[in-house]
Amino acid sequence: MEMNKEQIVDLMMGFFKTKTITSALELKVFDALEQGPATAEAICEHRNIALQSGKRLLIALTAIGLLAKEEERFCLTQAARDYMVSGSAQWLGWLGRHIDTFLYPLWSHTAQGVRDDKDQRRAAFGDERSWFSILYQNPQDVVDFQEFLGMFAKPFIEGMLQGFDFSGYRKFMDIGSGIGTLPMAVAARYPQLGLSICELPQATSFVRDKIAENGYAERIKIVAGDVISGTIPKGEHDLVHLGWMLHDYAPDIQMQILRHIHEALPPGGTFIASETPLADDESGPLFTSLLSINMLVSTDGGIESTCAQYLQRFTEAGFVNARVQAIPGPRTLFIGEKR
Repeated sequence: MEMNKEQIVDLMMGFFKTKTITSALELKVFDALEQGPATAEAICEHRNIALQSGKRLLIALTAIGLLAKEEERFCLTQAARDYMVSGSAQWLGWLGRHIDTFLYPLWSHTAQGVRDDKDQRRAAFGDERSWFSILYQNPQDVVDFQEFLGMFAKPFIEGMLQGFDFSGYRKFMDIGSGIGTLPMAVAARYPQLGLSICELPQATSFVRDKIAENGYAERIKIVAGDVISGTIPKGEHDLVHLGWMLHDYAPDIQMQILRHIHEALPPGGTFIASETPLADDESGPLFTSLLSINMLVSTDGGIESTCAQYLQRFTEAGFVNARVQAIPGPRTLFIGEKR
């Protein structure tokens, strides 16, 4: 169905909503309403915000649907209580910080990135180091990014457990595990399976703490490694998973990663990459196509690919029986075996 002008304008003005929400999170406006409805005067005084500008923000949040108004008092909607209050287990404030700190600055230079086919890290941050090097210089940014990955991983993990059978394997290693949600879910369902998480040295302490918080410190081994340089455990794990990571790198680096994983597997071992591929005709889907732009502005050649392109790289890296497996949820599995 064709879009009308109003829908196009709404798309173009979408950043108004984004910045309204991230600003409210930064100012902890939602926290000021956790104990119940309050007037604009009380909220602004509590958060040390100028009244007139604060009222503008509160009105906008009400129009968006995150606040409601009862006579002269504002109150949280259920969605805001669940996701916007910092004490909530499902708080999304870390996503707001990640958007403001990394995504928004890079995307403001998208036109130049498309014009030059080049990342925009220098324009956004004055820094030509890799995106991950910039990210990992600040522990809070690492936490925000790992939570970001964890949020997008949750529906995938449910689909992975439904769609893939781990019972025929001896030891499973998850590379770049985020907050460890997949290995923990696998540990709960497959008690006899040996489990490891391989993370960059800068992230091991964070994921180790997450694993311990959830009671899996003795069950899941944490190892430091770098899949790009090939410094990962070799010959120990007959099942290896790399989640949502190939797209962060240019095709030649993807090949390097795939060859290192192929080398690390024992004969007969299985490798799984989970990705959100482009449609075969490269017509979308929307989320994947936007991610590909994000790869453009933030990484050194990261790109989204079709299923056929991923499978070709698997085959060139030495994997046999390379295949696609659909699972419930947002990701697709790409599977290969070592002869």
